[in-house]
Amino acid sequence: MLSLRREIRKKIVVIILALSFASAVLQASQTSETLNGKIIKDIKITGNRYTKEYVIKRELTSKIGQPYTEENVQQDYRNLDNLGIFSDVTIQPIEENDGIVLNIHVIETFPYIPTITIKISDEDGIQYGAGFKTINLGGRAIFFKGLVLLGDAKNIQFELRNPWISGTRLGYYAEFYHRNRQNTLFDYKEIADELYFTLSTSIGGDSRLGGRVFFQGIESDTPGITLSGDDLDNVLTLGLFLGYDSRDLWSNPTSGWWNEVEILKVGGLVGDSDFWRLTFDIGYFIPVANRHTLAVFSLLTVTSGMVGEDVAVWQQYGLGGTNSIRGWELGSRTGKNQFINTIEYRYNVVKPQVIELFGLTLDVGIQIAAFTDFGHAWNDPNDFKWDNFIKGYGIGVRLLVPFVDIARFDVGWGQPGMGIRFHLGSFEKSYRQRKRVR
Repeated sequence: MLSLRREIRKKIVVIILALSFASAVLQASQTSETLNGKIIKDIKITGNRYTKEYVIKRELTSKIGQPYTEENVQQDYRNLDNLGIFSDVTIQPIEENDGIVLNIHVIETFPYIPTITIKISDEDGIQYGAGFKTINLGGRAIFFKGLVLLGDAKNIQFELRNPWISGTRLGYYAEFYHRNRQNTLFDYKEIADELYFTLSTSIGGDSRLGGRVFFQGIESDTPGITLSGDDLDNVLTLGLFLGYDSRDLWSNPTSGWWNEVEILKVGGLVGDSDFWRLTFDIGYFIPVANRHTLAVFSLLTVTSGMVGEDVAVWQQYGLGGTNSIRGWELGSRTGKNQFINTIEYRYNVVKPQVIELFGLTLDVGIQIAAFTDFGHAWNDPNDFKWDNFIKGYGIGVRLLVPFVDIARFDVGWGQPGMGIRFHLGSFEKSYRQRKRVR
């Protein structure tokens, strides 16, 4: 009799739990459906110690006085993540008086960091130095970096990026570099001053349109490297670009596109060079399974003119190394045109999560990847043959961290007779292969 009572109690408990679960699921479904279309009465923001409230609100698709939609909330989350200043974002709609109050809570990444840097690169060897970075200058989501490096090459670098300086989402990005180094790619002593400025605006949805102005002053100690007779080229470049970015997140994307088409007029009216340069940059992130992502990148740059007449020797590309074809040494292929392709299979060992370190809030993750790179650089169109492509393969570990987005530790192979090569890099490779020093 006692065992029968126990059995009955167990069945009752199971039935109650099942009904409770079904009720919760139904309630969540009803809540999701009933909130859509209701008017947003208020937006409340908490957790922002450094960031100005208007900086957060300007990123929101959801607006007071407009209907609430889940689609808009997903876009709000994406926009706030893309600022790169938050370790975590939570958006919670609450129904009040037949309207919606949107509660947004952010956990900010500590915005300022002095840096002691040891840098190893294919172009500049081993460098060391110090600098200062902020991802949220003045609480306005402005990125600034100042860095001084000594060692095998001397570099002074400044970067300033403001994603939104007007109500039309007009933003700018400015960079300045002073370099004093031995250019190992073309074997000459180089002193360079370079200034880059980009201005762009959203043209609806995920697309951006912008213009670029570059100035490069390149001095060489070896005749024939520059086009000018005094071994000093001054080159002004003007350009336009159209970009499309539908990535789900900028930090650790798992789906979507990142594409850009750029056309540059290098020299001509002002400067020692005179040619056109057209670039197609394509990136695609494909979700395979939970924690698994396939990333595919392709970069094609074609250049008019002849090397030595319109295009200076130093304006050619060199392939091989951390930010182009891993497993090969720098300069394995050189030319005024380049074609670089990468396929990476990524697995998130530790998804980005919020941690506190010495009282500072950060979001950190760990990723492993298997990759293959293949590409070519050439001058003569007849050289563009598959047999002339170089191919590299490897595996790597990624630390997903603030300020540099990704710290890459790769082991690659592919160059005959060279064995395994180790590569240390920062930021997404597809980003760095556009930013590498020639």
